[in-house]
Amino acid sequence: MGPILCVDDDPDTCASLSDVLTDLGYRVDVAYDGRSALQLVGENGYAMALLDYQMPGMDGLEHYRRIGQIRPALVGVFVTAFTTSGVSQAALKMGLRSVLSKPINFGELIPLIEEVIGKPEGS
Repeated sequence: MGPILCVDDDPDTCASLSDVLTDLGYRVDVAYDGRSALQLVGENGYAMALLDYQMPGMDGLEHYRRIGQIRPALVGVFVTAFTTSGVSQAALKMGLRSVLSKPINFGELIPLIEEVIGKPEGS
């Protein structure tokens, strides 16, 4: 089971995702900007990345494109307040697995994680 990367410029969102997923038994790393996230992707074998769309310096689509250059098999999911149909269509066309809106609905997110990574050991 590979770790999960959470990328969001809002520390509260990262903390919420990390706390819930860690409590469920997943390993989660966080990054607050695209540059540090790309460095982590290069250093770790993430199975999945939970990405915000609107971040300073690099939007989520560009960020996911760059992630794909480093780790093509990494599965991306947008977790964002910016869920227009144009963004959703572009994200899905680019290969992201799903676009979920904030506030985070863990009832939608957890099945996606289980589909990609599996259930944590001991659950």
